[in-house]
Amino acid sequence: MKKILLSLLLSAGLFGATNYTGSILETMSSGGYTYMKVDDGKNSYWIAMTQRDVKKGDKISYSEQGWMQNFHSKTLNRTFDSILFAGATTSKSAKPEKKVQNITPSKMHSDYTTKGVTPIAELFKNREKYVNKTITVKGKVTKTSSGIMKLNWIHIQDGSNFQNMNDLVFTSTQTPPKVGEVVYAKGKLIKDKDFGYGYFYPVIIQETSFKK
Repeated sequence: MKKILLSLLLSAGLFGATNYTGSILETMSSGGYTYMKVDDGKNSYWIAMTQRDVKKGDKISYSEQGWMQNFHSKTLNRTFDSILFAGATTSKSAKPEKKVQNITPSKMHSDYTTKGVTPIAELFKNREKYVNKTITVKGKVTKTSSGIMKLNWIHIQDGSNFQNMNDLVFTSTQTPPKVGEVVYAKGKLIKDKDFGYGYFYPVIIQETSFKK
């Protein structure tokens, strides 16, 4: 029951998911995940979900949780140029709005550039460089979710973008700022954070404090 509740809370609170439907072209399972190459009738791309019993030719519906570029699976010993980490959905008619072939040109500069802050695009592009380091971002709050796993979850954007990755999630026990506010957010960067149930973050900032 706790696992089911956690899954529902994560699904409801942490993502504004885009729904997808596709036919499975290839599939393999490893390390608790099933990797599938899917075709939506217009585009084909790889997705990863928690392990499930599927086969080539099956139709599958799923929700977008996060795209990753150059993702390496240690258990498969394989690098995917681009892959979507996805969650289950009951939708049967939805079509993807974000496509691997339509990546927005990267913009590495923040709209809120000031001394001592790091653009969000830089953190996504060079996340290895910042692992376990304390960083500061200045940007606009786009979404907040409170009291999930005893934490508050805050989405911030600063106008920068790296391969469609422009929304950075911060967790904190501090009272979250309001949506629309421009704030400084300071915390420790963690990469490739997996909460299970298909909820995967290539970058997340934890133990965050905020100030205007």
